[in-house]
Amino acid sequence: MENGIQVSSLKPLLLTTDQVHEAFAKMRCLGCKTVQLQWIDPSVPADEIARALKENHMVSVSVQDFYESVLENFGYYVQLNAATNGTWLCVSRIPERLKSPEGLDSYIAELREMQKKLDPLGQKLCFHPVSGDYTAVPGINAVEYLMEHMPELDICLDLYHLNRNCADMPGFIRRWAGRIPMVHFKDCRINPDGTVYLNGTELQEPYIQEKALGECNIELPYQVPDGKVFVMGDDRAVSLDSRTTAVGPVSSEQV
Repeated sequence: MENGIQVSSLKPLLLTTDQVHEAFAKMRCLGCKTVQLQWIDPSVPADEIARALKENHMVSVSVQDFYESVLENFGYYVQLNAATNGTWLCVSRIPERLKSPEGLDSYIAELREMQKKLDPLGQKLCFHPVSGDYTAVPGINAVEYLMEHMPELDICLDLYHLNRNCADMPGFIRRWAGRIPMVHFKDCRINPDGTVYLNGTELQEPYIQEKALGECNIELPYQVPDGKVFVMGDDRAVSLDSRTTAVGPVSSEQV
């Protein structure tokens, strides 16, 4: 298994070529080697994104965005994925217009047409469900329906969204084993000595004054909610930050 980072976590900062190069350099300093690209401003040329990856010895495995966005600007996403040597074109969410039993069948037909266009390019289609997709159609687990009726479809599984909507998470993962090339998970663990682990990997922090657990009254390991950022000050012994419920995680738009 290869650990990586989804670049969408940095939205809306990556608006220029310089910002992309700077952000990728910082990610590499944190030990990141693998990325999934999402929400880099379209004005940034694909070859510049590819150059930023190469300069920092990083690889992209996928480009991701909302299904309707990919459908509307298909050529852009395919070009970006090709320029960065990505394998999967990942689409997220079941569109509102298709949230019905008949709509799911139409969605499958549209996804198959999209895959036909990707086949000559050597790219694969992947679906990233969010929490609302599992219950998008009353009486049907819409995500399970898509997986059952489109066996060629891979899934980019977000454990946060799955955990919110699936009583048997291990069963879901076992059922679709072999069709889950990517997994998104968000957790934070802090040891009593102040060592921080993100998604099971020790975070290298040369910028802090000293390791310390500090004021911490959250339950660890902590799962960071979607759209939120877990923030900590550099003076860990006295900083009042996301380790306490008085502050908690902050919206990514505030960072």
